[in-house]
Amino acid sequence: MASNAAGVARYGLRRVNPFLGVVAVVRTTQGRALSFDGSHWQLQVLAHPPRGLWSRDGHREEAQFFRFGVWSETTGMSRVPLNPILDVGHMLAVADELIDAVQTGLLDLPFPLAPERELWLLDQDQMPLALLATALPDSELTALGSPDWTAGGRGERAFVSARLLAKGIPERDASGRFHHAEALERLVQGAAGRRLNRQWFRREADTAEGLPDAPPPELAGRRLPAADFPVLPLRTEWPQREDRELVADYVDWLAPYLLTLSGLDEALRARLERAAQRHAVLVDALWRLYPQILDPEVINRARVEARLRRANA
Repeated sequence: MASNAAGVARYGLRRVNPFLGVVAVVRTTQGRALSFDGSHWQLQVLAHPPRGLWSRDGHREEAQFFRFGVWSETTGMSRVPLNPILDVGHMLAVADELIDAVQTGLLDLPFPLAPERELWLLDQDQMPLALLATALPDSELTALGSPDWTAGGRGERAFVSARLLAKGIPERDASGRFHHAEALERLVQGAAGRRLNRQWFRREADTAEGLPDAPPPELAGRRLPAADFPVLPLRTEWPQREDRELVADYVDWLAPYLLTLSGLDEALRARLERAAQRHAVLVDALWRLYPQILDPEVINRARVEARLRRANA
């Protein structure tokens, strides 16, 4: 994660547990811009907050990020209301600098992923099973509030497994339970065992070093080959066929997000592109963050379908 001579850094960060793709980040010395689709950017400006809501006691010494507005090429910038005690003129100047940095980097999307440390849920053999969290190298590693892995897949975009439907298991019931997501989470929790061990790793090219910042302490300092880690944020190889099929349904459902990952082999990426066609609206939102597109026609068909859906909505 390098900065250029102007102090601007551009990189991507994975959104995990549940996996929701990659966020593109543009950092300047006094602000940052975040985008989940490569088109709409949330502008955040460093400023010293007042000591109280409308305080006359000055500002705090430690600066923090304030959400300043949203910018896109098509609509320009829309500001959010700000506390008048803040130096709005200064924040406007920082926002303008951020917008310039974003515009300069648009042709470089997607940005390379930043080197991150990874927190993995371990199986009962103490091997990586599911990705729980990531952290930048200079971040302080702290224990998460919950070691549980979540499939997501609830709310407006629920995870639906064709294989579970074929067995007569509904995606949800009248009580609000999401049976398909819960089935996948039970599978992962069962593989992890009761202790739910987890471990931070520093990934390198071919190996990973276990860090001592999360239990179990006896595993600190161990080195694992890269092949011991799942390619995706969840292990896809399972002993039982029905478990493999459930995970395969989940991977297909998650495909529009998974395509934002770099380093996928062509066979896997081609499969994900085909699966992503069934989620056209997401593909149309995320395609700018895809580091590689093997079959442009597949992605273009999905984008055309998404536009037709919006036009007929």
